[in-house]
Amino acid sequence: MIEECIVNYVCTHFELTRKQLRGKSRKSHIVDARQSCALAFREIGKTYKFIANVINRKDHTTIMHLVKRRSYNWHENERIAHEAVKAYKHMALSKVTHKKINMGEFLEMVQQIN
Repeated sequence: MIEECIVNYVCTHFELTRKQLRGKSRKSHIVDARQSCALAFREIGKTYKFIANVINRKDHTTIMHLVKRRSYNWHENERIAHEAVKAYKHMALSKVTHKKINMGEFLEMVQQIN
């Protein structure tokens, strides 16, 4: 759920498909999209290994490099990542307010948001 929302947001912003995002291309706009995804997932506390699985990278060290790499578009990618997280939180909050859920489901959603 979390990964779908963030990946969809980033793919829409960069006009990419999920296949392109998870592919092997090293074109700069695709790498920027991957970096935005990685930054968004790190912002919500996901592990490097989790991120590597979501965007189909070999292992966590690739993601560590991607997150720490200061590219020409670093600030823009960071802004997009923040917007993706914000969009996810808004979507999750609207689900809570429009749906009757039990306490366990509510606590799980709150934990995913934080």
